[in-house]
Amino acid sequence: MSKTNTTINLLLSGKGSSAKKFAGKHVYVIKDKVFPLRGGKVGVREFVKMEEKYGAPGTLLFVPEPHTTYILTCRK
Repeated sequence: MSKTNTTINLLLSGKGSSAKKFAGKHVYVIKDKVFPLRGGKVGVREFVKMEEKYGAPGTLLFVPEPHTTYILTCRK
């Protein structure tokens, strides 16, 4: 399992200090590093800068808060 997958699993499972730190936020995960992103156009610019800086594709992820249910819907 890669470092990125391990980090993502820890964030989504709610285990570890990073999951608690980033709960309820969108983050960018690349290798074993986690970067919080702000919303709106500023967040998009941050996302683009991170991709340019690290040169490798990362993963955009929402870290759920513990004991909270999220309902995802898809609109066409």
